[in-house]
Amino acid sequence: MKMSILSSLFVLMSVVSLIAIAPSAFAAHHEVTIENAPGSSTPGCEDTNSCFIPNPVTVELGTIVTWSNTDTAAHTASSGTAAGGDMGEVWNSSLIMAGGSFSYTTDTVGSFDYFCMVHPWMAGTLIVEEVGAAAAADAAAAAAAMAAPSIDAADYISTSGVSVTSITANADDDSVIIAIDADDDGELSVTLHSKIITAFDDGTYFVLIDNEEVEFEQSGNSLTIPYGAGNERVEIVGSHVVPEFGTIAMIILAVAIVSIIAITAKTRTTLIPKL
Repeated sequence: MKMSILSSLFVLMSVVSLIAIAPSAFAAHHEVTIENAPGSSTPGCEDTNSCFIPNPVTVELGTIVTWSNTDTAAHTASSGTAAGGDMGEVWNSSLIMAGGSFSYTTDTVGSFDYFCMVHPWMAGTLIVEEVGAAAAADAAAAAAAMAAPSIDAADYISTSGVSVTSITANADDDSVIIAIDADDDGELSVTLHSKIITAFDDGTYFVLIDNEEVEFEQSGNSLTIPYGAGNERVEIVGSHVVPEFGTIAMIILAVAIVSIIAITAKTRTTLIPKL
């Protein structure tokens, strides 16, 4: 008797297990209902795109789409357009009386126009996508939003006298790299945001222009860096750069930059970082 009970439990567990791993073909289809707008038998709903509600509709393959006639007049839901072409070749409801409905299970990917043959101004669009397409699009949009923060360069960067072509961060070297296009000698004034790059323990930074160490002026987190005609790369090194910004090029750093041409700017107080 005890073995019989155990055997029965084993069989029951096996059945439950099989149900749990059943293929998606046995899963219930999605269902969508589209209504004929009340009063749509009279022209006018086409002006506000409200003859069919909702419209347009995007669904996946295998979705059961039901047109429900909530109007007082009879309607059809026929694929195609009143101007010609496919006239009910994909689906055709025939007359749907008031209070009635018609259902169609999507089996082809694409964008399908449809209309009411009795009231041809009534038109709608049904968009059919592959299964999972909407979820994949949402995931891609979310990933893009995370990878590219919504930061406008104009909120943080202004230039004068020299063209700043890009701003990037190198987390490996704990540095901010500013690409410039310098036709003349001048000065680059940079204000660094502490959330992006951190100074050394003594509060200073280390600056390279085209991989050569240069002297510069510093006041707090503001640097005045001299550059020469033809220079292309200004690198500011600190003790830490936010890693999230290391792989994102262009315009992500909260750095305010103002360039001022200065042919004669040889006398200044310089701060050299103590390494």
